[in-house]
This record gives sequence, structure tokens and C-alpha cells, in this order.
Amino acid sequence: MRSRLDRLDISLLACLQRDNMQTTEALAEQVGRSPSAVARRVRRLRSSGAIASDVSLISEEAAGQPLSAVVHIQLERHAIQASDLLRRRLVASPNVQLSLDISGSFDILLLVVAPDMDAYNRFADAMLADEPAVRRFETSFVKRRAKATLAVPLQAGE
Repeated sequence: MRSRLDRLDISLLACLQRDNMQTTEALAEQVGRSPSAVARRVRRLRSSGAIASDVSLISEEAAGQPLSAVVHIQLERHAIQASDLLRRRLVASPNVQLSLDISGSFDILLLVVAPDMDAYNRFADAMLADEPAVRRFETSFVKRRAKATLAVPLQAGE
């Protein structure tokens, strides 16, 4: 995908990552093109999949300051089918904000949110504690968020 992006695409993507609610006119001013040219490019970036989705990041205050937990999961090696089912269940859970297959001594890393410790414990009991695909899991609770973004570093002309 990257090889098909030109300087204008990269510039627009960088602008949209900062604020995807900008008007076409504001974007056009930032990238030095006409609003109609910018509108066409943004439509193309969305239809091509270069823009995967447009989302709103909700503040912790608005969400009732949910409890956040980083969960490391080690899978049972012989439970391949069960681990695929587990992954699908985790991805479908509204409590799971992020699910990554990772290298090292653990196999899956999750970012989990819950309103409080009781809710987290219910999640862990239902999804992990008695799951045959899970050998063990460890949870670390987030004390403070220093940064929260999904933005990808982009520079025009790379």
C-alpha cells in the first residue's frame, strides 16, 4: 500500500491522524491544494483502505475513568484449535481494546478496560481462568496513561 501513496497522500494522512474532523478547506490550506482535489484524494484514501476507519477517542473522564489492564497470556501449545477460538472470543469482547499476538514467553497481549475491579475479575474469570487454551496469564493495572494514540508516524517524501 505504501508504495502507491504519493507526497500528497502522506501529507493528508498525517493531517487526518491529528484530527479527522477537519474541513476539506482546512486540509486544503495545510497541503496547498484545492478543496475539491483534497476531497477526491480523501475519498480515494478511504475507498482504497489506506484509511482503515474514522473513530473518536473518548476521554477517560467521559467513559467514567475505566480501569485499564495489560494482560499477558501464555497459551497451551497443544490447544491450537482452542486458542483460535479464544482469540475470536477475545476480539469479540467489548472489554478488549487491543489484542496482539506477540513473541517471547507470552503469546497474546491484551489491553482490557472495565468499570472497576469486580468487572475486571468477572471478565478474567469468564474469558481466561477456566479456558483450556490458557496456560497462564498475568495482569498489570495501568496507573496513569502518559500517551494514548493509534497514529502512525508519517513523513512526506519517504
